[in-house]
Amino acid sequence: MQDNFYELASSQNQLSATLIRDALIPDILGKDNNILYWAGRRLARLFPLAKDEELPIFFEQANWGHLKRVKAKKEQQYFELTGQIVETRQKLNSACEFLIEAGFLAETIQNQLGFITEAIIDKKTHDTITLLVQVDTKDPLDLDFIEEQKPLNILTEPEAK
Repeated sequence: MQDNFYELASSQNQLSATLIRDALIPDILGKDNNILYWAGRRLARLFPLAKDEELPIFFEQANWGHLKRVKAKKEQQYFELTGQIVETRQKLNSACEFLIEAGFLAETIQNQLGFITEAIIDKKTHDTITLLVQVDTKDPLDLDFIEEQKPLNILTEPEAK
């Protein structure tokens, strides 16, 4: 972690989230940070998205960065996560993880497609995170165990009062 962590984070208006996410949590978890992946999956269950097109909007609103699908096959999808927050987090802590984002992406796509899905960080550069989402089309979800949740509708206009 950089010596000027506080100055850099505060100059980017990212101090609060960055202090918790990239300074405190890694210190608490140590090397066992996979819980962040499962936290991302839990967030996707708490805030399910109604449409695939809402993924980039949610990522922007959550201040996770700009999400873009760059390649899609039947069982694999590649996404790039970019933006100032991605660059800043990596400047602050080159070992920072994007496991919350990966977990959220995996769970959201799993719930939308109905098949077991996992996501991994495929590649990291200083300004781009490439995420690989793997869909197992031979392993459908057992809908009896899925908690019914009303999805967010980010794309719809709020009702006029």
